[in-house]
Amino acid sequence: MRRGGQRTARSWIVSGGPAILAALAGTGASAQPAEDAAAPVEDAAEVATPADDAGGEEIVVTGMRGAVRSDVAPVAVLDSDAVAATGATTTGELLRAIKGVTQSADGAEPIFLLNAQRVSGYQEIGSLPPEAIERVEVLPEPVALKFGYPPTRRVVNFITKRRFRQVQARGSAGTTTRGGSARGSANLDLTRLRDDSRLTLALEHRRTGALLQARRDIAPDPDVPFDAIGNIVGLGGGGEIDPALSAAAGGIVTIAPVPAFPADRTLAGFASGANSPRLTDVGPYRTLIARNRALKAETVLAAPLGGGVAGSLNLTAERSRDRSLSGPAAATFLVPAGSAAFSQDVLLKRYLVEADPLRQAETKTTLHAGATLRGAVSGWRWDVTAALDQQQTDGRSERGIDLAAAGAALAADPFAALAPILLEARRLDRTRQRTRNAGAKATLTSIPIALPAGDANLVATAEAERADARSATRGTNDFDLALGRGRVEAGLTLDLPLASRRRAFLSFAGELSANAAVALRRVGGFGSLADRSVGLSWAPVDRVQLLGQVRRSEAAPGLAPLSSPVLIVPDVPIFDFGTGRTEIVTLVQGGNPDLAAERRRVRSLTLNVKPFAKRELRLAASWEATEIADQTGNVYALTPQTEAILPELVSRDAAGRLVSVRFQPINFFRERQRALRFTLNASGQLGKASPPPPAPPPAGAAGGAASPPPPKPKPRPFYYLGAGPSVRLVDRLQLRPGTPELDLLGGDTVLGWAPPAVTSYFYGGINYLGNGMNFDGWFGGGSRVRSDDPEADLRFSPIFKLNVTAFVSVHHFLPREDWTRHLQLRLEVNNLTDAHQRVRDRNGTIPNRMQEDYLDPVGRTVTVSVRKLF
Repeated sequence: MRRGGQRTARSWIVSGGPAILAALAGTGASAQPAEDAAAPVEDAAEVATPADDAGGEEIVVTGMRGAVRSDVAPVAVLDSDAVAATGATTTGELLRAIKGVTQSADGAEPIFLLNAQRVSGYQEIGSLPPEAIERVEVLPEPVALKFGYPPTRRVVNFITKRRFRQVQARGSAGTTTRGGSARGSANLDLTRLRDDSRLTLALEHRRTGALLQARRDIAPDPDVPFDAIGNIVGLGGGGEIDPALSAAAGGIVTIAPVPAFPADRTLAGFASGANSPRLTDVGPYRTLIARNRALKAETVLAAPLGGGVAGSLNLTAERSRDRSLSGPAAATFLVPAGSAAFSQDVLLKRYLVEADPLRQAETKTTLHAGATLRGAVSGWRWDVTAALDQQQTDGRSERGIDLAAAGAALAADPFAALAPILLEARRLDRTRQRTRNAGAKATLTSIPIALPAGDANLVATAEAERADARSATRGTNDFDLALGRGRVEAGLTLDLPLASRRRAFLSFAGELSANAAVALRRVGGFGSLADRSVGLSWAPVDRVQLLGQVRRSEAAPGLAPLSSPVLIVPDVPIFDFGTGRTEIVTLVQGGNPDLAAERRRVRSLTLNVKPFAKRELRLAASWEATEIADQTGNVYALTPQTEAILPELVSRDAAGRLVSVRFQPINFFRERQRALRFTLNASGQLGKASPPPPAPPPAGAAGGAASPPPPKPKPRPFYYLGAGPSVRLVDRLQLRPGTPELDLLGGDTVLGWAPPAVTSYFYGGINYLGNGMNFDGWFGGGSRVRSDDPEADLRFSPIFKLNVTAFVSVHHFLPREDWTRHLQLRLEVNNLTDAHQRVRDRNGTIPNRMQEDYLDPVGRTVTVSVRKLF
């Protein structure tokens, strides 16, 4: 695999290379195909080429340009060979391959740097192709302090090659192996790097086909009383329908199917199906995955501006459209006494399958502009990042059918099928939510202050932001909300060395340093909030490091949970953990403008070990204790415990049946968590390295002219591996002050499912001559939701998901064909074994809402892609 025109080993550069490179330096390496370009001597290791031609050539690393300077050891490091071994064709795919090691213990996404510099956002680096990346560093949370961030997220630093030019065209097509939800994408990208200048242009189109529920093995819910012909229930919604019907059936009847033929709709006909409702498969009328179309355009421009100042600009626009079916319209009709076989009024529950199913549509438009300026004044480094983001979501939901036009037909015969022309009027909800954020952050880093144990660093930050949100609903229940708030913040970070063996100051203590940070902010509507942290880093011996951190933070809730439109949706099936039944309720969902700010305290202790000096093998173990107050969350599980604590979330009728439910965010009083986390990362080459060539005789020595360059070293396969098991030791949640704690690891739940106590991610891959394979996956242990009701006592099986990707360089197999140069074929299989989590209640029955195809309707997918580099 050719890297940046680096055709030979180090000895060639030392001997005959400089003169040749100097002669070619003026030809404009970045303006021609990289495989034919050479670089100036100082950039010999950093010229990029599409990575599929020669494979495995040795790369000469002449420095650590763009690396983060820190005494804290990285969690993982991937050089260009390890990046190539992932088989990633985009930065997003690369991050997915190593996602487990980049996320913090609480699942927070990392902070992204480019060449050890802050960026305005992920958009600024998301369009970089993996071939442009020289090295990736993943650093633990304390390193975030050096860049003006709180120590709550890991840091991922992308180091780019100094010279690089590439045009990429990529297309993919895939589907689920069980049918439905076909998908495809097309991408066209241009990337050009030249010293500190950078240009990227990217276009992307994605599509996903709808997946009808009928394509999956899903049984109708027996507790849902609606049917295409109809089921009869009593006025009480669960009590006795009619004493005369009970007498005819020989027992109390609470539900009875409508006979299919009008002649059979007698008391005896209804009694023949007593308490055995007819079920309708709504699969043909409902989608599990919406049809989606998306288009995205992005550009990034970075360049020196003169006077030691550099800047960058990023513009992104994306539009996405979803279309889905939410099932047939459900209707409840009053059947008066005497108009049928009944002696009193009853209710008819029916799906209106004569009409088209209810539809939902959503269009989301996202705009982003980001800019960065950086420079230095008298040795003090400064940078300013600014971003403007807007997202607008327009929704159209059909909530039911207006039956005004069908009144006469229903009065004549409530059981008869209705003409479709009578069912054309729909009850619609139209929603619009728009959020806009404008912010800027300035960071000032001091000149290193020389101390006996090393250099101390001081970082000061100032930040301002304005956020606005507007939500509106028009239709069945009109709703309007407008929120706006400002935020100003200032912070200070100090990194202080205390002892150093390398500097012979308190050598017995090894390498010891301390850090501290404070940030004060004022948020509109929430007053003054603060973050504080202190930490220690101690390396008693080489390649062993211990990190300790204590941090407190306060954060206002985001605008989305505050401002989402409130929607009232009728006839929604909800499982009642108290009775073990599915009830048809009115669901209230949306935001909550009364949310309070969250307060969090985290204590962590981490051990990092790099056992071998010359091998890229890193091990880490961390313990973390977290206490959260006023956390924003949702209660989706209506258990007796949650209902007793939060009775305002539910409403029941006189018979105790659920009538309405609120799924809106609230503040949880307190949560306590304890966890252990381990990581292992390794990479390297397989096989023995070729012996170094003999030194060539100097020019002019006996024998005439200087010797030709030595042969290239024999390429070797490159591998990378990683794993990260985690163990949750404690997770206890108190919803309100003075109420019992819920043990979320011991069987209590607020979400309706049980998160496993033991989880692990894993990844790995191998690359040889541009051909290879990689894998990544996730394991979750078994868990349980406990309940006195056997139908609500749930056991969740362990699950193991594996994704595998294979890629080949076509030119490797057809080297004489020019059209195959830089052409890659790729086969990706997600969820290779089509693994699904199995859920059983105490009776051994699969709860309807927990059917495997409900939990994961996609299953295994296969995607084929073609990628061509120019």
